[in-house]
Amino acid sequence: MKDHFSVSVVGASGYTGMETIRILHGHPNVTIDRLYGGKSAGTAFSEHYKALESLVDLPILGFDELKNDASDAVFLGLPHGKSAEAASILLDAGYKGKIIDISSDFRLKKPEDYEKWYNWKHPDPKRIEQFVYGLTEWYRGDIRRGTHISNPGCFATAMQLGILPFVKAGLADQFEVMGMTGSSGSGASSSAGTHYSSRFGNVKAYKVYKHQHIGEVSQSLKHHAPEGMKDPVIRFTPVSGPFVRGIWMTIAFTLNEEAHAVRLLEEEYYNAPLVRLRDSLPELKHVAGSAFSDIGCVQEGRSVIVGVAIDNLLKGAASQAVQNFNLLMDLPEETGLLFPPSVL
Repeated sequence: MKDHFSVSVVGASGYTGMETIRILHGHPNVTIDRLYGGKSAGTAFSEHYKALESLVDLPILGFDELKNDASDAVFLGLPHGKSAEAASILLDAGYKGKIIDISSDFRLKKPEDYEKWYNWKHPDPKRIEQFVYGLTEWYRGDIRRGTHISNPGCFATAMQLGILPFVKAGLADQFEVMGMTGSSGSGASSSAGTHYSSRFGNVKAYKVYKHQHIGEVSQSLKHHAPEGMKDPVIRFTPVSGPFVRGIWMTIAFTLNEEAHAVRLLEEEYYNAPLVRLRDSLPELKHVAGSAFSDIGCVQEGRSVIVGVAIDNLLKGAASQAVQNFNLLMDLPEETGLLFPPSVL
């Protein structure tokens, strides 16, 4: 059985592309074959990220070269709305390898939902069903059997890791969620809202009840809810935090019957190598720069608060993409991902 694979990364100069490349560089079963970009085409990857100079010195090719790709897997780290176009170029040219899309372009299974949540019409709706939703801990079997994977969003990953055990057990259907994210969640291109002077020393809410990740979370919760359970409701307040990387989230809800929340989390995640259960609400600093998801909870009677901390660029994007790649290639899902957090 093959145990070494060539991979390509599209969107190499963006944050998620860069993080994917950084992880793959240290992956024991991978050789990075090709890098692609739009405006960055014709430059060297190391021109954009000097920290990786002498480690990854590949040129960045234009999207027109995608039709010639022959690697075992292609990671799409493009802005939302652009990955579907890149996937079409690959597949129309007869590409036979695996595709892992880190954008939102194939997460929602109904084409009309893209207009509702992202305000754009899907350019290739006939291929949506070819992509398996890639929340690793909850869709392992589907991912192993799949060929093309759609990575979850960063907020969506944290939310589902905290909520799904309770929905699956039929124990709760109303959730109050607050999630704080760092500035890297807005990508490499700056705007007035993500500028340093706007974020530093400041905390602000945005897209309250209307964040686009609610769509994929609702879709997944309905899929896992017991038959006869009413559709779970999420009231989500996203918050912009004055730090670079990470998501720190709290999820408050009331159990509809007596149950032990910690025990339920233990039963669900006992065999999840990249989930760490904490004996209190987790801290962001303990996961930043790592592929781990830290989860803890506080319970008083039937009232529960679950806390989830992840790195938005890693478990929320690049490392989960590599985790899914590992499953696709029949490798242990944690391969190349057990590097420690930055600590300081």
